[in-house]
Amino acid sequence: MAGETMQSERRGTNLDEETFFIYDLFRMFWTRVVGLFFREIAERNAHLIPRTGPVIFVVAPHHNQFVDPVILLMHAVRRVYFLVAAASMRRRFIGFYGRCMRGISVERQQDLAKTGTGRIRVDDRYGEPTLITGLGTRFATEIKPGMKVALPKGVGEAKVVEVLSDTQLRVAKEMKELAAMELLTRTDGTSFKVVPHVDQDEMFHSVYQRLNNGECVGIFPEGGSHDRTEMLPLKAGATIMALGATAANPELGLKIVPTGLNYFHPSKFRSRAVIDFGQPIDIPPELVEQYRKGGAAKREACDELLRVVSEGLKQVTLNTPDYETLKMVQAGRRLYQPTQHSLTMAQQVELTRRFIKGYSVYRDLPEVKELRDRIEDYNLQLRYYGIRDHQVDTMRIGRAEAGALFVWRLLWLLIMGLVALPGTVLNLPVFIVTGVVSKKKARAALAASTVKVRARDVIATWKILIALGLVPLLYTTYSVLAVLFVRRAPQWAAGLVAGIADWPSSRIYLWSWALAAFMSYTALVFGEQAVDIVKSVRPLFLTLILGEEHTELLARQREELSDDITELVNELGPKIYPEFSNTRVPVDLLLGDGKKTHDNIINGSADAFHRKMREGEQALRQRMGGGGSSSNLRQDAEDASSSASSGLRQRRPSKYSFSPPTPRTMATLNSISPLEFLTSVAPPSTAQPPHHPMSDSPDCEEVETMESPADAPNPETTEAAAPSAVSRTSAAAQQYQGGTPATTGPSTPEPQNGMFDFS
Repeated sequence: MAGETMQSERRGTNLDEETFFIYDLFRMFWTRVVGLFFREIAERNAHLIPRTGPVIFVVAPHHNQFVDPVILLMHAVRRVYFLVAAASMRRRFIGFYGRCMRGISVERQQDLAKTGTGRIRVDDRYGEPTLITGLGTRFATEIKPGMKVALPKGVGEAKVVEVLSDTQLRVAKEMKELAAMELLTRTDGTSFKVVPHVDQDEMFHSVYQRLNNGECVGIFPEGGSHDRTEMLPLKAGATIMALGATAANPELGLKIVPTGLNYFHPSKFRSRAVIDFGQPIDIPPELVEQYRKGGAAKREACDELLRVVSEGLKQVTLNTPDYETLKMVQAGRRLYQPTQHSLTMAQQVELTRRFIKGYSVYRDLPEVKELRDRIEDYNLQLRYYGIRDHQVDTMRIGRAEAGALFVWRLLWLLIMGLVALPGTVLNLPVFIVTGVVSKKKARAALAASTVKVRARDVIATWKILIALGLVPLLYTTYSVLAVLFVRRAPQWAAGLVAGIADWPSSRIYLWSWALAAFMSYTALVFGEQAVDIVKSVRPLFLTLILGEEHTELLARQREELSDDITELVNELGPKIYPEFSNTRVPVDLLLGDGKKTHDNIINGSADAFHRKMREGEQALRQRMGGGGSSSNLRQDAEDASSSASSGLRQRRPSKYSFSPPTPRTMATLNSISPLEFLTSVAPPSTAQPPHHPMSDSPDCEEVETMESPADAPNPETTEAAAPSAVSRTSAAAQQYQGGTPATTGPSTPEPQNGMFDFS
């Protein structure tokens, strides 16, 4: 289908084959590179994209700078040509690829802004608020009518209508923002920038030409990349293009496709992402007629179409006022129990979007407020224990089974770690350099921006760009060193190179290059599996330390909280989504499950090793016997749920809420190494471990979208650990004898806004 669309698009344009060949070549290259950076990229509703005719893709939020356009190219069945900032096009490297991808250059006013001479202020705030007075300024030579004066940190700007002298000018409207007036009413005034007027006729002409040729144009209406949890105010450029092109050609048949991008750890290597396409938007004829009238009618038409586009984007994006709200909603989504237990990554994002809408409608209900407080308490305990929500069920096993699984996973970790070690060492310079440089670029971007929170949106781009140059250089260096080593092998290494000593240098070089690439591949496959195993070991370790009687409390608290959330959602969901039905998930959510159109051999190999490890674990658990408390608890919960009335009943407070262990206890637990514990404490032989399938996969864990704060605060160490593992373990156990510890542990760390992260 994609090939047929490309062919029809080619026949509808006047471009030569070479132009399309270059575009397709670079598109394939960049999609492969970005596909390697991410572990999985899923899409929803790509079938909604029109196969023919002109299309404007309106993409938001712009959370990953130059990575965002490539993800759209991976999933759009059409060729898409993006509007690119002229400042980026003027860069040597980025500009080269931008021209190869037929990017449309657009000059942004903020990129041309220059610092003005002197300082400005408003002398008469109430009498003449539009009269600007300068202190040591050169208005007559630096500013012309039509330009703008902008205040620091983007707190305000105004268009200049008249330059009276070197020290006086008049602006079109008062800058009423409180922050702006505070700066302008200072005695010594404030610094300012002069923003020139930019003629965009050439850019609009290029866009109209592409659309008239039946091509697709991509635009990020927020105006720049950022790392906030909500969309920035949309610029009107996309609506002006749509209405202007349709007004000039009424038979154009233009469609606007809202496109949402949702990342799982956007700046981290081998993370996940979802792209969601909304319903295409037609251009209403009445707005086109209103646009033709010009003046105020034209502005009203653009504003109305912009409102429609904004609503379309809200249906395919996640928007919350702050990071704490996003984290709470995502936790509620994870605790919810739909009938279809296995949701794809795209379905998880869509369900989170619906939870955000539901929370915004019902946030003032007493039941919702109570559940919000309980979710926050539950999240606090997870952070304190240093585990994720999906790992809680791992702790619902006895010491015997936990010990067996602990040893099993350590063995797999040892095997995978040994295989991944050579490739990891070879690529260590890449990890170090990309990390250092990308953070430096992030600091520079943050200093130059007024909308970024931590400038996480530029990190992935710089990691990819630096790795593209550094990896080939590094492998070339290794290959040259290998040739020199073979040719000048010392006496002790003569036996090692005897078999290849007669090879030509070119053959040694090529084989060394191939070996370095293969070792990197194995490090990638085995390394990310090893990281997953490391994350899954801590819950088992806590079970070994605390025992089932304590870890069961957290699991039962989660189960009760999950039941209450599910009941509340099932009662309130149909009021927002009439199609909710008794499947507990809206029908269109189940149908639009999305598909993983990006995959590669790395993901397949990693999954194969993961399945082998799981199969071994299942066999181990069957040998140890099953049954027990967890299945009984689940049956009790199902019985209670089935007998509950359909009406909105009073939510019961959690009977299993308890304070986290004290910092002293956690310091004691953290000081005991896993192997030391296994050799010093024998699990009870009479315990009957419950049989419950473990769910250690991080796919459904999504508390940290866009780089959240650290999960677990470091507890204070109040005294040195005991000399032996046995005594330290006994001290830890004594902390829990007799009920709740005296102290509740450290306070919740301050939230740090940043990009949302669903892994």
